[in-house]
Amino acid sequence: MASAFPPVYSFPPLYTPQPNALIREQQVSTWIDIILQYCKSKDSWCMTFEGSVIDLSTLMIEIATQGIPKERESIFKNNDIQRAVPQSFMEEIWKKLVSDGKAISTDIKTKNSRTFYIFWKNVDSWASLILQWFETTTKLNQVVTVYELTQGDESIGWEFYGMPEPMMIHCLKPLLARNRATLMKDEMGKVVAIKVV
Repeated sequence: MASAFPPVYSFPPLYTPQPNALIREQQVSTWIDIILQYCKSKDSWCMTFEGSVIDLSTLMIEIATQGIPKERESIFKNNDIQRAVPQSFMEEIWKKLVSDGKAISTDIKTKNSRTFYIFWKNVDSWASLILQWFETTTKLNQVVTVYELTQGDESIGWEFYGMPEPMMIHCLKPLLARNRATLMKDEMGKVVAIKVV
């Protein structure tokens, strides 16, 4: 797994919280970069608190069948150098990821973990890309389902293809704020479609 990471991933002090505030800040920033780059390279949208990339549909099946989630490889553990990030330091890294808007907690709770949506780009960049999709596909002023936007044939090849629906809705917020988009909900209040003008 270490070959998928930058050389600093094999630097043992990266795994131990450093006491100097400036070094610690850089250390957290390095971990954030590693997480974002890794998720982007794997086309993964979700990660557990422990640093395991997950597929939401697989996780939902495990939860629904009350199966024990299988042991997954963790980004915070490097077996090549026998190092692992302590849980308290993981908490600090996740707190910074969330406060910087690079991750949001999912509503999915497993028995032993929390899960997060990971934003490889900032939300404004995703919103711009989504707007570009609407312009390119000539879908402006048309109602498009969230499924069509995230899983449809016309979205294949776009970076947001396969993005979980709750994450997509979060990425639409800048368009909503600029009055460029309107969300349509079903009778249960779930967002099912969007119209971009």
